[in-house]
Amino acid sequence: MKRNLSAIKKALQFGISGAVGGFAGNLITEPFMQRLNNSTSVFDSVLSTTRWFGLVGGGIATAIMIGYYYYIKGKPQIKQAFKNGGLFGLITGAISGAIAEGIFSGIGDGKNEILRVICWGIAGSLLGLGLSKRIPNLGVLRGAGGGGVGGLLGGCLFILFAYNLSGVAGRLAGCAAIGFWIGIMLVVAETLFNKAWLVISYDNGANRTLTIGAEPVTFGSDENLSIIYIPGVSPLAMRFQLEGGQIACENVGSGVVSYLRSGDQKRIGNCTITVGNSDFPAASSPPVNQTIISHKSPADSSNNGQFFLKLGSRVMPLTAGTQLLTSDIPSLTATASNGVVALVNSRSKDQLSLGLTNLGDRAWWATDIQGDIKMIEPESTLTLALGTKIEFGEIEGEIVRS
Repeated sequence: MKRNLSAIKKALQFGISGAVGGFAGNLITEPFMQRLNNSTSVFDSVLSTTRWFGLVGGGIATAIMIGYYYYIKGKPQIKQAFKNGGLFGLITGAISGAIAEGIFSGIGDGKNEILRVICWGIAGSLLGLGLSKRIPNLGVLRGAGGGGVGGLLGGCLFILFAYNLSGVAGRLAGCAAIGFWIGIMLVVAETLFNKAWLVISYDNGANRTLTIGAEPVTFGSDENLSIIYIPGVSPLAMRFQLEGGQIACENVGSGVVSYLRSGDQKRIGNCTITVGNSDFPAASSPPVNQTIISHKSPADSSNNGQFFLKLGSRVMPLTAGTQLLTSDIPSLTATASNGVVALVNSRSKDQLSLGLTNLGDRAWWATDIQGDIKMIEPESTLTLALGTKIEFGEIEGEIVRS
């Protein structure tokens, strides 16, 4: 649900940004539109349309990049948007405009409205292709496909406005419609066809969704190093990336890499990050070394008394052989029919060291007293140590003495 709401918000933000960009780009070109309308040859039409849609494309690309930066960083970053969107949008728009006008005027003789719509689709596809190089993990196919569909939808409205409004008003409304639908469909294509994503839930209730791919999605307090700004953490604290079909999460400070599945969560600063749509079988996951949180020796960890697991107001003893069921931790699902989601076992012959084995279908997150965070994969075992906090999905527990 959070992902869907965030995607709708993102689509509207991109769409409105694209509409403003298309409107502004066409507004700049209006003083030169008489020359375009009076073109007497295919070459003149192509040249005029190249200049016209170059500025329109530059406006759309810049505005969508402004919307993108505002979505992920909470501020528009106009200078950065012009740098990453203006020039390439101008070039891409000019090329797509020239191709579209060449087809429309050369093949269709400037009268076939269906062909005009198809040409807008081509222009939108090339513009989306260019944007895919600027928006991380959008992808070439999703960018070109989303831009193409957006161009077709916007082109239909462009023609509708052109016939029902005056020349200037019709073009302004039409270019705004093209920018709007390109922005909308880029997000729709990204949402429908991405393989994995992150839902970022902030403590203030805000949510954002980002696609994971070959390009790292970074978190940290330095905006020059990180895509997502998180105050009060390391300049570059965490990195998510799709590697060989697996979602890798790297704690940059410690160098520890964990492999996540759908539903796994990670806490950093003022937000919780939830992984989505990565239901790969555990057997296909890269080998993960046994996770040990405690920095103490086994004797130090257990010779002062029995361990207990505190879950809210409940405190449960943890002795060798203790089984925790789904009724004990409702946020977990057992892989076996007996309903056991965790098992306490002895990790040494003298039974001084105890471990908690994950028998569920999802990973846990454990934070030791030093603040180090580790992921406990299914079938992996966590060495019990006083003060360790464990996130069992939505439920958090802590290892205590009584």
